[in-house]
Amino acid sequence: MRDNKDKNASRPQTDEKRKAKKIIAFLIFFVSILCIGGGIYYIRFSDEAVQTREAYERQEEEFDLADQYVDFLLKQAEQETAKAPEQGGKKQSGSSDKDISPEETETEEAPTIDLSSLVQGDTVYYTGADGTTYTPEYAKGYLAYVLSIPSAKIMRGVYTGTWDDIYYDLDIWMVTQARPDYELGKTHMTIYGHNHTSQNLSFNNLKDVSVGDEFYIYAESGYYVYTVTDIFAEWRQTATEKYVDDFTIDKDKCYILTCGRDWWTINGMSTRYKDYIVEGTLKEHLTLREYADRIKSEK
Repeated sequence: MRDNKDKNASRPQTDEKRKAKKIIAFLIFFVSILCIGGGIYYIRFSDEAVQTREAYERQEEEFDLADQYVDFLLKQAEQETAKAPEQGGKKQSGSSDKDISPEETETEEAPTIDLSSLVQGDTVYYTGADGTTYTPEYAKGYLAYVLSIPSAKIMRGVYTGTWDDIYYDLDIWMVTQARPDYELGKTHMTIYGHNHTSQNLSFNNLKDVSVGDEFYIYAESGYYVYTVTDIFAEWRQTATEKYVDDFTIDKDKCYILTCGRDWWTINGMSTRYKDYIVEGTLKEHLTLREYADRIKSEK
């Protein structure tokens, strides 16, 4: 009889435990659903997620624009090369080679790039030789030239404009000049680009560049080849003072600058909280016509 009473007395406790387990299991399930739902919402609809998706879409368009820009420059140069023999055969009566000034020769050799034909509808892309700017609808600056870093699989247009243009474009994951008052071939150059903590945006692959690699700039003023001569990290203020704002730097230097990361190390040291800087030194500069001729001769 005592055994039966003990069994009956333990049943309510067992039922309560079962109920408690069911409640706990339901709560765990409910919380898991909330977490999954919250994660999906964040990934799809948070401001950061939306901005990242938009940056990806712009980046894809930027890849295309960079290719179009380089192709167009080369086609223009080829057309100028084709015209050169005709123009070279025409002389004013009574003139001789000695009568032609260096300025006239230089003007005759430099191709005039008309980029107006690249305008598509209401969307415009580049800056022309006449000073007219053609800008993507999502940007405020204009594309000044194209940067190509093969070892990092980077091919992007570099934008400039006013200070406000540069800040705006940089905020939407564009690649920009660090200052609006640089002149390619006349001053040093520093190029800015963000990198993402987990996504492949802008300069995320800059860490794959090594000393000795080459990178290239395609512009109306020609084709520039740079050799990577150093890779280092500096605190932001120091980097700005020494590699952005210092106009005593030789015009043959080009710095590519992005944010450092924990896992981006130099000599075993983390670059977190610093600027990660790739230094390039000019190896060669060709006019577009010379570059187009080289490509033609190598085919």
